[in-house]
Amino acid sequence: MIVSGGCHCELVRFEASITDGPVELLDCDCSICRMTGYLHLIVPETKFRLVEGKGETTTYRFGSGKARHIFCKQCGIKSFYKPRSHPDAISVNWRCVDEEGRPADVTIVPFDGRNHPGAVG
Repeated sequence: MIVSGGCHCELVRFEASITDGPVELLDCDCSICRMTGYLHLIVPETKFRLVEGKGETTTYRFGSGKARHIFCKQCGIKSFYKPRSHPDAISVNWRCVDEEGRPADVTIVPFDGRNHPGAVG
């Protein structure tokens, strides 16, 4: 199944291939995820495609610098990023996935990002 989404102003658009069936979302308690309300849909890098907006993004790093937080330069929304916790994956912000065509069977699982190796808050 393919889901698509993007940032608020729609300059940045992506597609991700996910398995049919229940979807697991991670609710991380690290400082940046907690403050932004980010819900993680983890997909392998090979199953993610940036459709539009590569030139419209900027990157923010903090703490260990391993995670690449990617934001739209125009509206400031982080619709996806390269997580420290899953180095071979992309984390898609479930809140940025288009509602049309989105699976209904979703489970939210707490994720301890505060105590993950290299965490800063």
